[in-house]
Amino acid sequence: MKLPSGGEVHRCFYPFKLDAYGCGCSNDCLYCYAKSCLEFRSLWNPESPSVADVDKLEKIFSDALSNNKGKFKELIRERLPVRLGGMTDCFGDIEEFERSTYAIIKMLNHFNYPYLILTKNKLVAEYARFMKKHLAYIQFSITTPYDSVSKKFEGNASSTSERLEALKKVSEAGFYTAVRINPLFPMYPDGYFSQKKKFPTGARKFRYFDWSLVDRSIDAGANTIIAGFLRLSSWNIKWIKDKTGQDLTWLFDTSTKQKNQALHFSTEEKRYYYENIREVCWIKGADFSVCYDGDDDYEKFRYLWANQDDCCNGKGNIEGFAKTYDFFNKDFIKQG
Repeated sequence: MKLPSGGEVHRCFYPFKLDAYGCGCSNDCLYCYAKSCLEFRSLWNPESPSVADVDKLEKIFSDALSNNKGKFKELIRERLPVRLGGMTDCFGDIEEFERSTYAIIKMLNHFNYPYLILTKNKLVAEYARFMKKHLAYIQFSITTPYDSVSKKFEGNASSTSERLEALKKVSEAGFYTAVRINPLFPMYPDGYFSQKKKFPTGARKFRYFDWSLVDRSIDAGANTIIAGFLRLSSWNIKWIKDKTGQDLTWLFDTSTKQKNQALHFSTEEKRYYYENIREVCWIKGADFSVCYDGDDDYEKFRYLWANQDDCCNGKGNIEGFAKTYDFFNKDFIKQG
């Protein structure tokens, strides 16, 4: 369990993280930024990830709530929602036999404590009967409408079709849900939509994302669509090239691409995708928001958020999500 430091905590309303499994994720996504941050330090071990000590976690929550003691007592006593699946997927293959996520959800239910779940796995739908609707916010990461592409880039995660079916089940069970199109892969090279004069005869199309994913996600029950644009570290570029044979640097504009030790798309190209996705959401009755993607563009797109107080859009939609983290508030918690 941790509260990250640096840029992430300045920009995330729910940075309080609890990983059921650490330093390794069976999904093996080629674009994974957590993996790229840990791999070069030899801390990534998807075959044998560390397992959370649930008894220790229970004591931390009990001490904070009953005795006002412990490292995270201020956050816990304020019931700041905790994020399950910060660095690794809490419903990866290992959950089938370790059941750490199951034990953590039971514990959080016991303390009536709100939790946000991020996953790429269908197993979450089987857990719906154990979760509480007023505490749980279920977010599915779905990046492509194509099962074949998902299999290539997100090798061991559930397929797109399986995730959408799981989304439908938990939505029909009454849970508030979101689909995170994050990373949002571009369909064309940077500038194709925002600087058409650069592409007078068109451009090569990259088969990964298309607009149908937004429709399918909302039709499966997503209340909110959250987008965050692709960024690639040198590690991600290498893994993608090794696994697929594709060098994706051709998608990036050499004049704007390098930021924060990663390749990024230009602000205006991102804007085109985000505004078009928001338009679909409006038409189909869903909310839209933009997640932090590692550069200053995050604040530039705040006007697109459905909820200006929460880019995840949980606050006000789920009973337990009454407070968010605010780094600039001396008490650290932004009140409802």
